[in-house]
Amino acid sequence: MQLLASTTAFGGSGVSLIDIRNQGARGDGKTNDAAAIQKAIDACTGAGGGVVYFPPGTYVSGTLFLKNHVTLHLSPGATLRASRNLADYEPRHLIYARDASQIAIEGGGMIDGQGDMSWDANFRRRTERLGPLIELVGCRDVRIQEVHIRNSPRWTIHPKNCDRVWIRAISIITDLRGPNTDGIDPDSSRNVLISDCYIETGDDCIVLKTTKDLPWIAGGYGEPVQPCENVTVTNCTLITTASALKLGTESFAGIRHCVFSNCVIGDSSTGITLFAKDGGTFEDVSFSNISVQTRPETGARISWPIAIDLEKRWKDSAVGAIRDVSFSDIEITTSGRVLVAGMPERPLENISFRNIRMRVSGFEPVERAGKPRGGTAQPASREADYGPVPSAMIFANIRDLDIRDVRVCWDAAVPPQERHAVYAARIDGLRIDGFTGRHASPAGNLATISLNDSRNVFIARSRAEQGTNVFLHLEGTAADEVMLAANDLRLARRQMQ
Repeated sequence: MQLLASTTAFGGSGVSLIDIRNQGARGDGKTNDAAAIQKAIDACTGAGGGVVYFPPGTYVSGTLFLKNHVTLHLSPGATLRASRNLADYEPRHLIYARDASQIAIEGGGMIDGQGDMSWDANFRRRTERLGPLIELVGCRDVRIQEVHIRNSPRWTIHPKNCDRVWIRAISIITDLRGPNTDGIDPDSSRNVLISDCYIETGDDCIVLKTTKDLPWIAGGYGEPVQPCENVTVTNCTLITTASALKLGTESFAGIRHCVFSNCVIGDSSTGITLFAKDGGTFEDVSFSNISVQTRPETGARISWPIAIDLEKRWKDSAVGAIRDVSFSDIEITTSGRVLVAGMPERPLENISFRNIRMRVSGFEPVERAGKPRGGTAQPASREADYGPVPSAMIFANIRDLDIRDVRVCWDAAVPPQERHAVYAARIDGLRIDGFTGRHASPAGNLATISLNDSRNVFIARSRAEQGTNVFLHLEGTAADEVMLAANDLRLARRQMQ
């Protein structure tokens, strides 16, 4: 075994540095170098830890087992390329660690997952394919930084039941048509920081989960399902045909104490989603200073800049909860709609939208639109599916909803279709303060704000824009449940209907 003293680039003097070429790796893009790389990892952990160094070259490999106190350093010009032979993987991951501590993947190099081997020419999933490219189970003190990951065959980075995970300044790019190619999936993990990343994927970019069983693990993980908590995501650029920032759908335990900020979401079919289906509670979650631009997924013709849905996945599933969720300082450009809804028997609680500008650039079809659901589930009841409602923003089955300083702008080049700006149904405790906007079609019959079967409503400091026909429409909502104060409704032909 050949050891080289490290420089400060690898953490200071006294840290072991093992060059994989000195262990037999060839880096010619043809030879399977897994045995040589694993030999370097084993030697490094056996020496008490250090750096496994990849010099420039292309290193083909099957499964690598990352172990305690080992850093994989892919230098600029180095590529770790997944083998195209599935027999080279056991388990079905390129990099795998279990119950390891102080592990890292870093450097300016690249990891190529050879994702196209997991689907056919029409991007249909093959029966035999890899699981997540990087799978970390029960690990502590994980660091992944400054690497470029391309062509993942499935989820890209999956920390499962991990603690203290730091992912910074990486890029993940997969084919936007690649199935199940999520970016980063913290799962039942805690104390996670994701920052300064560029992610472009064919499935969700960053998604928090609490899973139980997954298809690539025979017999399950053997790990408890625990909350995903204390998660920070900031300063990221996200592009996807699915959801850019997502909680769920897998939610067998809670997801809580999470902050998402300073992100740009571009050309995604769904911007921000929370899907609770399996009994867990989502709570204390905030989204702030985010730019959201959506476009419909190919063939779907529907996009959702923000969507929250609480439901039971199956009839015997436990009922979860979503509460204490805030959205603030968000710019939305979309031809789609915002949909936030709980269940009649389990309303969402304490939801707030503050300083939001929604610029509607088109009119997607709504007549047969179902709500976004994010995966397999039993058919939704009519009382729980508000997908067909013609409104820019739809809120339903909520206890305590706060909408402040929100503006809806209609900016479509095509003739307007009838849409409310805000539709609220079955809300108990609604405050609309500082709203500006009107309904989409000045000649239409729909009101700017429509309230259905709601109570304890307070509307203040709001303004009707030029072209407003009816500002407020009540249906199933008693007039004495609504208080109006300090509103400027002079431009509305009718204030209330």
